[in-house]
Amino acid sequence: MKTMGDKCPSCGKAELVEMIPGLRMCPSCNKMFRSSDSSSAMAKESIGIIKEGEYFMNNTSLNPKWEIAEKGITIFREKNKSWMAVLLCHSPSFESIKYIRLSWWKKSINSHAGMFKIQDIDVLENTIIALKRIDAMFDDSFNVKAGTTIDYDPVPERVNFTSELPKFNETKRICPKCGRKMNRSSNKRFYECERCGEIVIMEEGKPIIDLPASSLPLAFSSNFPINYYLPDYGISVKIGMADWKAIVIIHAKENPEKKWLRFYWWTRNLQQYMTNKYSLGSAQGLRWETKKGLLSPNIYEKAHIPRIIDALEKMREEWLSAKKK
Repeated sequence: MKTMGDKCPSCGKAELVEMIPGLRMCPSCNKMFRSSDSSSAMAKESIGIIKEGEYFMNNTSLNPKWEIAEKGITIFREKNKSWMAVLLCHSPSFESIKYIRLSWWKKSINSHAGMFKIQDIDVLENTIIALKRIDAMFDDSFNVKAGTTIDYDPVPERVNFTSELPKFNETKRICPKCGRKMNRSSNKRFYECERCGEIVIMEEGKPIIDLPASSLPLAFSSNFPINYYLPDYGISVKIGMADWKAIVIIHAKENPEKKWLRFYWWTRNLQQYMTNKYSLGSAQGLRWETKKGLLSPNIYEKAHIPRIIDALEKMREEWLSAKKK
């Protein structure tokens, strides 16, 4: 191995050595870096430029039976290896219902490698705010920047978020949607409104409700139902009764120095909990599990975050323009 003459940008203690063409390592802290001359391996894509959805439909594993891409922006692409883009899509059956999809593809066939779906404008706004907070407070290795302290307070505009949350009084049993008195189920696990069909599920005397995305505190947390890896810091961008999305910095237990960003999506089976007649083990139906059939997208290079933010903001304008038509 030969030294490259450049000091490690992370620890500054040693010169980087070339492992293979385009990839360098620091012999002191063992962190890996791409060589600046590896750009020749990158596809000549219009990074950050909006392209018509047909381009992504023709060049990736997107299935037109399930979704149609209308517009898209490439974040990065290395041919025959990986490709990430932000897409504005719609279902073939419901063209007017649109959503944002962060998509990852891999290998020469551009097969599916991960996806994070955003179906609500308020969740999109939360995602942009969360990424901006992470970009501002963490360094290129996803460690907290020197001189910066992570607090667990809400963002300033969401300080009073608790006053905006839906409330349910189990004694009065008033439907939070239409105001009529609700009926309690025989197993005492939920209340149902005969007039509007609203459901309020109870867990240990507390209601489980959809939290309005526009009221979420967007505060940092380390408490997430993550398997295999350990969470450092993350921000929840959506919390519903059975649907939870968050952006989290994680690491492996055996290698705490190597951190990366992951987009998480969890669900839980409330129907099983509501219909189970037995109390023993019934709360298992409330466990959060990774959404089935969905890979959690990873971001290993923090430099991609500003590009993702820019792409999401551009797609937001496209989405809002489509709503006006």
